[in-house]
Amino acid sequence: MFSQLNIRHRFEGRMWFFQVSMFVLLLILLLRMVHLQLLQHDGLMLQAENNRLNIVPILPTRGTITDRFGIGLAVNHISYRLTMIPERIENMDALITQLTSMMQWTPKQVKRIKKRIKRSRKDRPVLLHDKLTWKQIAPLSARLHRFPGLNVQAGTHRFYPYKELTSHLIGYLSLARNTDLERGFLRNEYIGRSGLERSFEKRLHGTLGSQQEEVDAHGRRIAVLHQTPSSMGEDIRLSLNVELQKVAAKVMGKRTGAVVVMDIHSGEVLTLLSTPGIDTNQFTLGLEQKQWQAWLNDDQRPLLNRTTQAAYPPASTWKLVASFAGLRQNVPLANGSTQCKGFIQLADRKMRCWKRRGHQKVNMHNAIMHSCDVYFYELGDQLGMQHLSDEAKLWGFGEATGVPLPPESRGHLASDMQHLQNGRERHWSRGQNMITAIGQGQTTVTPLQMARFAAAIANGGDILRPHLEIGKAPEIIRHVDVKPEYLKRIQKSMYDVANKIGGTAFYRLRHAAWKIAGKTGTAQVISMSQDDDDKKDKAPEIDKHKDHAWFMGYAPYKNPKVAFAIIVEHGGHGGSAAGPIAKAMVKLLAAQEKKQ
Repeated sequence: MFSQLNIRHRFEGRMWFFQVSMFVLLLILLLRMVHLQLLQHDGLMLQAENNRLNIVPILPTRGTITDRFGIGLAVNHISYRLTMIPERIENMDALITQLTSMMQWTPKQVKRIKKRIKRSRKDRPVLLHDKLTWKQIAPLSARLHRFPGLNVQAGTHRFYPYKELTSHLIGYLSLARNTDLERGFLRNEYIGRSGLERSFEKRLHGTLGSQQEEVDAHGRRIAVLHQTPSSMGEDIRLSLNVELQKVAAKVMGKRTGAVVVMDIHSGEVLTLLSTPGIDTNQFTLGLEQKQWQAWLNDDQRPLLNRTTQAAYPPASTWKLVASFAGLRQNVPLANGSTQCKGFIQLADRKMRCWKRRGHQKVNMHNAIMHSCDVYFYELGDQLGMQHLSDEAKLWGFGEATGVPLPPESRGHLASDMQHLQNGRERHWSRGQNMITAIGQGQTTVTPLQMARFAAAIANGGDILRPHLEIGKAPEIIRHVDVKPEYLKRIQKSMYDVANKIGGTAFYRLRHAAWKIAGKTGTAQVISMSQDDDDKKDKAPEIDKHKDHAWFMGYAPYKNPKVAFAIIVEHGGHGGSAAGPIAKAMVKLLAAQEKKQ
């Protein structure tokens, strides 16, 4: 048995151990309190505030786009959007099931929503459904208190009243991508993807606002504590005349092509039509993959902006460039004449004129008016490729115009020397020089470049940068130094094309509301032997093998105001296919001028 002394010692030892343990525990508790109250005070206060407060971004209203008369081209319609903050949702699958029933989502929509939630941040609002009417959202809005983490916001969505008519010019929007998030955009914001919606994104977008809300432990909103309103984007008024665009589209019909009209003094673009177009509302209302694939696989390539992105052989419109080059270089034929027998012999080949019987004796004026190939074969032979290309560069070909619609094609001009596959160079053959002078060869141009060329002929040689905003100061890139008498010769020849018997556009344009000066062109699509008479007599049986039809020029002839370029793919002859479009547009412009 233990003695009383031993028992006492053991009791005192246990008491001492208990006291020390209590002291250590109290010390740890004290240190923890100091750590929480002093060292982690700011962080914990912030965390508590974050649990109590919720910051909701307020998306800005996008600026509108109108034509020169204030007609809406890209407008905003009032709608509602449903968003979710994923971290506030306890049972995501159950919520999605409930919402699917209430909102009548399709399996494809559900799949798309789940994918969007998965790739989004858990603490940021995720767009579930937008462009909702009040009738669609009202049942859910009345029960919103049952769904912590969901929010219904009133806002707007983009609408394009003219759909296909202005699709390539205005462009479209789509939801922000990962690259956009890196630039500071939110996942549920719409960003410009093409056309002016893309080019003017910073100006149209506006500035985000925010709303500070007090929420309970379940994430339900109790009160709005503070609100910083968003700022609407800039409203942009274009130089476009949408009524003129409608007239061009009506006459173009279901054919494929492009029409450009611009002010010859300011560089304002009045019409920029590419057909066929697409209904860009489908991008904001929910584009189906099937429709997107249909556009991609369509032989008519409706996604292509033919005014700036498509480059075509300029055909006989190029004879004006060759004429300026001949006058500038003072080659013999520029101030002389030749005999057109319907062909010119080049070694063992016959380079044929479009008119088999020939034009007989022709000078530069008659050659432009009648579009004689033989004259320009000889002129191209005397000039050579370098002089033809150098002249073209002066008039703005082979370079982007600078219109704010990227990407823009520069077209193609033949180099001064021909580059061979073995890396060597040689002078171009006489035959290549000849066909280049009539706009076949390797040369390609865009309709916008051609319209700018026509404007420069009309305004005396100023190469303008085309722009799309009304009232913007003209920007002259350079002035082409051409003698006034040379310019008048070309202008008079262009006038006779449309106003004198025998001109290639006379029968279509002789009764136009304004006197038009222009040049037709027929761009060969499939290669035909110059010596094969039978093929030259036969029209291609398949539309896609028909020639492209060009018509470019300006009006009125005296005191000109506008220049234009029109191409109808597989349209045949320029005067008959493209000329009526110019006539209809001039009629409207003349009528609008009378009303002012």
